[in-house]
Amino acid sequence: MKQSKKIRILMVEDHPLYRVGLRMALSYSGLDCVVVGEAENVSQAVTFIQNHSDEIDLILLDYYLTDGTGMDVLSVSKQARPQVKVLLVTGEEENPNMPKLMEAGLNGFITKDITPQGLATTIRSIFRVEDVFNKESLGEKEEDPLVDPLTEREMEIIRLCALGKSSKQIAEELFISDRTVEGHKRKVFQKLGCNTTTEMVNYAFLNGLV
Repeated sequence: MKQSKKIRILMVEDHPLYRVGLRMALSYSGLDCVVVGEAENVSQAVTFIQNHSDEIDLILLDYYLTDGTGMDVLSVSKQARPQVKVLLVTGEEENPNMPKLMEAGLNGFITKDITPQGLATTIRSIFRVEDVFNKESLGEKEEDPLVDPLTEREMEIIRLCALGKSSKQIAEELFISDRTVEGHKRKVFQKLGCNTTTEMVNYAFLNGLV
């Protein structure tokens, strides 16, 4: 979706230092955005969302908060303003609650070691993909199939990456070499038009591949 105005962001993160870092990352990312609010726990986030829901386009959300979890914030945000995007920013590569978060309306996730450019790319991707799924009739939507379909092994690689597994862990699980795993990932990147594992996983979640 082409943004005609700045993306208005609410940051929900319990560590003050990381909130500062996230602000800096956004400022260096080149993304046309503005942070309209910050919350360090579920209670503050819910209060802000209930009072300013029409002022938020995107929520950058930590999962583990002092008085609850990101699920609590996600549920309230989607009820208050369904079109708001929610991006999980987590320190862990694997979250067992991801299926429930996706069902509740999560639009994507990134790990906290992402670069400012990666953050901007992921956010732009979220808004672009939403336009595709907002067509009034899915039957009228142009499908845009992959020119080169994903193989069963490539789908398996995507699924394991979505679980937060490293290339080494994937190699051990599939009884192949690290180099072979990286080779598969490069082919998937080419097919999906992605540059990083995070972009690949977000594409997979948003397009129902996992």
